Amino acid sequence: MNIAIVLAAGVGQRMRSGGLPKQFLKLMGKPIVIYTLEKFEQSEEIDKVIVVCHGSYTEYMQNLLGLYQITKVDKVIVGGSNRQSSLKRGLEAIAGDGGKPDDIVMIHDGVRPLVDLSVIHENICVAAQYGCAVTAHPVTESVIITSTEEAGMDEFKKRADTYSITAPQTFQFGKIMEAYGKIDTLGQTEMPLLDAAMVYAGTGGTVHLVKEQRTNIKITTPEDYYFLKAILELEEHKNVFGV
Repeated sequence: MNIAIVLAAGVGQRMRSGGLPKQFLKLMGKPIVIYTLEKFEQSEEIDKVIVVCHGSYTEYMQNLLGLYQITKVDKVIVGGSNRQSSLKRGLEAIAGDGGKPDDIVMIHDGVRPLVDLSVIHENICVAAQYGCAVTAHPVTESVIITSTEEAGMDEFKKRADTYSITAPQTFQFGKIMEAYGKIDTLGQTEMPLLDAAMVYAGTGGTVHLVKEQRTNIKITTPEDYYFLKAILELEEHKNVFGV
């Protein structure tokens, strides 16, 4: 079974949206999270979806699912205090439903609505083969990695070998559960474990990249919101004019 966990529990502090979480902001009459869920609704390979939602908005989310006829969402659960705790609650929900070790679990952001169906497909294929697939976008600018405000030649990194991690991140259920079972043994790490891929790698797993070329932005700021609006309008005009 292929299961998507869509994380939609954030409160959107950077969006300055007057209190409404960013995933529920409307674009062209439709909430951002619905655009995201429609991608998984359209994918023939996704069997069901679990939405991890802020506790104050679970009923609101349920109403949106009915309004926009999103049928693959199996349940809406309350998220935790941060991304990792919300993600763990999603995994625990799958375990409670009898998830099997070879089930495929795809983790995606509710505010990342531009994911391609081809990326969803490739994530599933790679995770089924290797146990883990992480979507990555090749960087287009030169990169410096430094802990100070200075850099020598050693701090410049080869652009062709540098990626930004996006989403989805996809795993065999048994392997990601095993990784989270080991997380308490890691102790203090140099970098905070911000997502499932870092937990998986930190506990000994090998991350396999799924490279994407198109825009798959995460909507976190007002600028992102208007960028998304422009892309959606462009896509609508392409359909109208047959481009």
